Amino acid sequence: MTIRQFLITACLIALPAAYGFSAEDKEPAPWFKDVSAEAGLSGVSVQNAVWADLDGDGYADCITWGGGPAMNVFLNTEKDGKRIFKDFTRESGINRHPDISTAARVANFVLAGDVDNDGDTDLFSGLYCEFEKPKTEKGGEKPLKDAAGKVIYETADNGLRSEILLNDGAGRFHVRKDNRAAFPPETTGSGAFFDYDNDGLLDLYTGSWYKEYGLSYISYPGRLFRGLGGGMFDEATEEAQLLTLPTEGRPDSSRPAYGISHCDWDNDGLQDILVSVYGRQANRLWKNNGDGTFTDLAPAANFDGDGIRHGRYPAGSKRETEKEWRSHGNTFAAACADYDNDGDMDVFLGEITHGWAGEASDRSSLLENLGPKKGFAFRRHADLLDRVRVDTTNWNQGDMRVTWADFDNDGLQDLLLASGDYPDGQYLRLFRQKKPLVFEDITEKAGFDWESSGGVSIADYDNDGRLDILAGKSWMRLPAERRRGPVPSPALFRNRLSNGNHWLSVKLEGSGEAGANKGAIGARVKLKAGGVTQLREVSSSHGPSGLSDEQVLHFGLGKAKSADSIEVIWTSGGVTFEDIPADRFVKIVEGAMTPELSRKPFARKKE
Repeated sequence: MTIRQFLITACLIALPAAYGFSAEDKEPAPWFKDVSAEAGLSGVSVQNAVWADLDGDGYADCITWGGGPAMNVFLNTEKDGKRIFKDFTRESGINRHPDISTAARVANFVLAGDVDNDGDTDLFSGLYCEFEKPKTEKGGEKPLKDAAGKVIYETADNGLRSEILLNDGAGRFHVRKDNRAAFPPETTGSGAFFDYDNDGLLDLYTGSWYKEYGLSYISYPGRLFRGLGGGMFDEATEEAQLLTLPTEGRPDSSRPAYGISHCDWDNDGLQDILVSVYGRQANRLWKNNGDGTFTDLAPAANFDGDGIRHGRYPAGSKRETEKEWRSHGNTFAAACADYDNDGDMDVFLGEITHGWAGEASDRSSLLENLGPKKGFAFRRHADLLDRVRVDTTNWNQGDMRVTWADFDNDGLQDLLLASGDYPDGQYLRLFRQKKPLVFEDITEKAGFDWESSGGVSIADYDNDGRLDILAGKSWMRLPAERRRGPVPSPALFRNRLSNGNHWLSVKLEGSGEAGANKGAIGARVKLKAGGVTQLREVSSSHGPSGLSDEQVLHFGLGKAKSADSIEVIWTSGGVTFEDIPADRFVKIVEGAMTPELSRKPFARKKE
């Protein structure tokens, strides 16, 4: 036994039974167990996944993708007292071509939201279209042309576009065909549903990547689409003052976005847009001005990047020093949460960086919101998480996905970091929050050995009051000898921690047009229990490829047996309910005088 193993063993023996094992146990029971095989998810190729209740039964279903040209839909069902997943892909119609009955339609990611306010979950099916990248001479940058002098492109336009898929309420989808021209064919890889104008209709913001990757830094702009109701959208980018230009290195230049997030960053009741930018370019924080326009306040809020902007590479590198606009990060995810329970939204940024890039390349960081007295500016903490690297000079940091959740129901949100795509120790890691700015790496205690993680999504899929994790797998750059199974299958980490802590699961339902959107995206809940006030927002996305969690708000209460109060902040105003008993499912409908409480999850009422 090594010294490290000895110390770990000694510490674990000293831990109390509250962590799932007694002092007499030689080994602690891991918090999580991978149940993907028994749940029916093994053998499926999955890089990304998202939880969403597609059939309205109160249980989170899952959509998976990234292992091939098609998406998969699995409905959460019960068998012999356990939750299992039924392959519903064919019946769902999610891959159905909108025009050709015998053909399939591909997509690169999905976003979940009730775009027609009918009470079920619809989808934005995002498609990455790289139709404007020219073919070039081998080893050169000069575009090739045909006999007529026209540029030859690497990929021909196949006519497919991003689409809105409307749900019939049972998890079966169809394309809203009369709005198909709304979404231009661009390298769209991320987006978010939110209600920017508080009219009760979901709007959509999409992020796109380079226009001609490898040839220039020119990128497509992010685009805002105003919801018109019924699943219809109309572009509002220019009038919202969000339109950026096809140039390089200017403040108004379009930048390659990998992730889109949204939250009310400055507590003004309006949803702001956070753009995670790749290519060492600056992130954007589009402040919602409340008049239909946005202003990029990333530099003022310290969201654009860290303070090291000299662009120099380490000594011995043959790379030329970068200009200031190329001296930021490769940001993939921006997860908003009031992690320190002080009433404002903090953000964790997941970054890709490398030892060879030097100190001018931003590291994954916690951005602490300093509140109204400091103009809601962020203080950046890049060294909070203990990161062990085998090689201290030639290393990679593939932190492409990150999310917040209270996995032990103690009232403090923990950080789940999913790293992948590089072969030098990129794993799914769990950092338990002990107090603000103090995190403990409990990956081993959690029972994870998940190398090269893909996308992650959080939900209490079995509705037992403990949050579970669905994690995809990436085989990019992973040596063949470290690949398990015939395909990169997912892990379903079921939370089995038994520590006596209590919880509440809060589901919000807006009144629709003229109130909050039906799915309540953007609504806030403040919960007081045990002397602590926790804040949550309903969110649709916080990173690349539709990175998101189930749109149900989960609160850990610690040892408190009830919540003193629950305050819901709708766009129409706030309402407070008092003395809510713990370990319940809570449904709150906008305009209702009392919440609904149950020991069982709420299914959608049939009309």
